[in-house]
Amino acid sequence: MNMSSIKIFLATICILVVSLDATAVPGRAAVKVSAYDPRKQSRSLSRGGERGGASVAAATARTMPANQIKILNLLSGGVAGTIAACITNPLEVIKTQLQSSSVSQVVHGELAAAGGQPMDIARRIFADNGFAGFFKGLKPTLVGIIPARSLYFYSYEKSKKILGQTILPVGSVGNAIVSGFAAGFVSNTATNPIWMVKTRMQLMADHTAGQVVYNGYSEAVMSIFKEEGISGFYRGLSASYWGCTEGAVQFLLYERVKGRLLDIQNTKRELMGLPPSKELPKMTYFFSAAFAKGIASMLTYPHEVARTRLREQARSGVFKYSGMWNTIGIIAKEEGRGGLYAGMGVHLAKVVPNSAIMFLAYEVVNTWLGTFTAVE
Repeated sequence: MNMSSIKIFLATICILVVSLDATAVPGRAAVKVSAYDPRKQSRSLSRGGERGGASVAAATARTMPANQIKILNLLSGGVAGTIAACITNPLEVIKTQLQSSSVSQVVHGELAAAGGQPMDIARRIFADNGFAGFFKGLKPTLVGIIPARSLYFYSYEKSKKILGQTILPVGSVGNAIVSGFAAGFVSNTATNPIWMVKTRMQLMADHTAGQVVYNGYSEAVMSIFKEEGISGFYRGLSASYWGCTEGAVQFLLYERVKGRLLDIQNTKRELMGLPPSKELPKMTYFFSAAFAKGIASMLTYPHEVARTRLREQARSGVFKYSGMWNTIGIIAKEEGRGGLYAGMGVHLAKVVPNSAIMFLAYEVVNTWLGTFTAVE
């Protein structure tokens, strides 16, 4: 990871953290919102007319239709992911170029391991397409991010609950790993065609190898279907499945870190004579998710490069890469370790804050929904 990548990473983290603080409601962090407790309601009702217990209980026992709770729960991660994706799309475009097999030829005129420098790529994108070039692939992202992230979190929660009723209790290592893998599997299978089109639009075409520049998304879709068939939209899916291990590791680390920090917090509360809490400060969720995503991404990064290579256009009518392990082997042989980790600094600068915002939004919405009683 070079210095320019590290600077981009740190700058993005700072901007997003400032944005989170700026959008917080003044004084809200100090307010503890408690979930509805039927025992409290009963005590309030028994004191009835003396303190207006009935009205207090009515105010406390907020209700919401069960279907509405499910929808809000489903969309919480997706909406946050959409906002974060819009902010970080320029990094996504640069990262995709760094991962490609032809970027070094396009930028430097010769093939080199690790595919060039982020600033070189950025200058070339701006020279060729102006500011709009940094937002290539944004439309597929806007179309796909909500269903992808919603399916991701929904599958994770459902898997966690189902497994928790069998041999893998909620909070266990096995539950987190299997649930995280299941979430990635469902999400990737459903949305791979969207990400395939996005990657094709973002990659710079090598005219010397017969690659073409698509004039729009419709042309990209029709070209892929005509030349590669339906299976063309699923190129890179094998690498995405391997990437499910990233989600599994991420959820495992996130749950463990969150649980450990909650234990520490409640130990301090006990010493202060306060009751235990099931919630953490918002920024704790943010940095816990950022830490988990960063570690998981670094451990599994080569699949990202393999996926991009698998989604490239054919060169002189021939696809060089035919499967994830085949792709990994070719890259390792021709470009070494640098090729397998090309663009990782820019990738971390994008996905770490992106994921942190998404998890934070998901936790905040879930906490808020916990203050309601579901009604049919």
